[in-house]
Amino acid sequence: MQQADSLLNATQLSKSFGGIKAVNNAHIRVDRGSITGLIGPNGAGKTTLFNLLSNFIRPDSGSILFDNQPIHSLPPHKIAERGFIRTFQVARVLSRLSVLENMLLATPNQTGENFFKVWFQQGKLRSEERANKERAMSILESVGLSAKAYDYAGALSGGQRKLLEMARTLMTNPKLILLDEPAAGVNPTLINQICEHILDWNQQGISFLVIEHNMDVIMSLCDRVWVLAEGTNLAEGTPAEIQNNNEVLEAYLGQ
Repeated sequence: MQQADSLLNATQLSKSFGGIKAVNNAHIRVDRGSITGLIGPNGAGKTTLFNLLSNFIRPDSGSILFDNQPIHSLPPHKIAERGFIRTFQVARVLSRLSVLENMLLATPNQTGENFFKVWFQQGKLRSEERANKERAMSILESVGLSAKAYDYAGALSGGQRKLLEMARTLMTNPKLILLDEPAAGVNPTLINQICEHILDWNQQGISFLVIEHNMDVIMSLCDRVWVLAEGTNLAEGTPAEIQNNNEVLEAYLGQ
């Protein structure tokens, strides 16, 4: 049953590739205002579940409600327009555009996207562009990338690309952000910065669903943690409950 305060509620999701069930009758819930973790051993189906939730791939069965509305039949860009945004294990940036241009491209509903408005609403267009640039620079400043605003995004380090991808999501005014291994391949200092940004953005009202293999990150950030194993739900609870769950220790930690 859907909870009154749930922002995302997925039930009975299944997806097979050939004869292999990558996700098998899985369910997950993200409460509004929460930071929710998703963990499991390699091959557990976590990224496939992310792809199903954001409809990058279609489920064979199951339903997904976001903000009390069904979204499993919507294309990914329509889901994003509703405030449901995802990132990827390997940060996706437009390498030959500047950091600032990457940010500005994420801004939704820009006047300049309409051919006729470009010609007949130039005053509004210029005002909007100034406001978008100021907002983008403010977000880049908050994540420590403002000095690189005019550098090619392709020149950033792996950790900086992840920061840019996360910062870019803020330009869309998201309600929920799915983060796929934000700490993977990132040095410890930058991991701490990423965690601080997630906590700060959560305080501003953004909810998160986070896949992460770094247990320190999951346990320090998350309100609830869901565990997948072999494509199906294994456990769900507080970080402390998950740490002391023998089934999780056996399946995920190999103990």
